[in-house]
Amino acid sequence: MDNDQPSTDDTPAGDAAATGRRILDAAPAEFSEAGLAGGRVGRIAARARANQRMIYAYFGSKDGLFEAVLTEKVLQAQNAVVFDAEDLSGYACQIFDFYRAHPHLVRLNLWQALERPDLLKSLAPVERAMADKVAGIAAAQAAGKVSTALPAERVLDLVLSLTYGNVAQAGNAAAWTDDQRAALATAVTRLTSPR
Repeated sequence: MDNDQPSTDDTPAGDAAATGRRILDAAPAEFSEAGLAGGRVGRIAARARANQRMIYAYFGSKDGLFEAVLTEKVLQAQNAVVFDAEDLSGYACQIFDFYRAHPHLVRLNLWQALERPDLLKSLAPVERAMADKVAGIAAAQAAGKVSTALPAERVLDLVLSLTYGNVAQAGNAAAWTDDQRAALATAVTRLTSPR
């Protein structure tokens, strides 16, 4: 456990779900700022107005909380973006727009890539969503709508790499220009359009 001072939990005993929710809502800010290794359970508990022991009760460990936060935020991003295998540049631009609206999640994703690079691959909902996207791209390739120069899985990897690379390079929402977004759309279109 961290050596931070614990805060008190002012939630009635019957409101355990609300405590868990407050912890889950408070944790992204701490992990975005400091990462998994630098994040402090005491600061998360203070932000959540909960006793830090409750973090261990609900999530097992700081690592378990980090995994729960990443799962929720990745699914939030996936639900906010509509995947269309025949419009991969539009998909990339939607991701760009989502992260422009939620810049703290960019830092969270960068910390995850640095400290827990295999985490997302081990999350069943993320794994299913990625498999569905690969199948969609393969079907679009078979229909002649997407280039077959690369396997569907590689196409998805490259589209996501271009997108996340653009988002991470910008650093903050103010630097994410419409020109950068347009360049991303052009790059993805050139990568994926059938010749």
